[in-house]
Amino acid sequence: MQIKTDYAANNIPNYIEERDIFGQIKPKKLFVFKRSFHKSKNAPDLNVNYAGFWTRALATLIDLIVVIFVLAILDSMFLNNHFIIDNLNMYRIIIGILAWIFYNGLSDSSVYQATIGKMILKMNVIDLFGKRLSILKASLRCISTIFSILPLGLGFWYITTDPKKQAWHDLISGSYVIKLQNK
Repeated sequence: MQIKTDYAANNIPNYIEERDIFGQIKPKKLFVFKRSFHKSKNAPDLNVNYAGFWTRALATLIDLIVVIFVLAILDSMFLNNHFIIDNLNMYRIIIGILAWIFYNGLSDSSVYQATIGKMILKMNVIDLFGKRLSILKASLRCISTIFSILPLGLGFWYITTDPKKQAWHDLISGSYVIKLQNK
């Protein structure tokens, strides 16, 4: 009597679902790059209005003005220098980048779920389940904007083609920017 032993390592029964370290169901047979852009099976479809490219760009412009204004005041108070473009050096750039990450990380994970620019334009940042982002995920979202910026800003223009209006950094962090409904 012979027993068939031609089991493949990838033959997992349909009723057993492979899960990742966060408990999410792993999509089967997707490459590494496709996995990062693949929507989790566990995430529900949300009934929300997603914020478009131009409203998000305007909110970012407002936030840049706020952060630069605060940094200019702090620079003039503590360093007794006037914030002049000619006097821009490396430590100011590093402080500006860290302030931007800190500002976005705290604001997007706060109770308001938005920066000042997003609050003015009535937008929120949510995760895949419609909940508030953690401070770590909000900071990761801000840091990963470098992937949207570097290839000539194509990651931001992806908002115009995506049905849920996500940029590449939103896909990486698993977040959405939504417009709030007027009641």
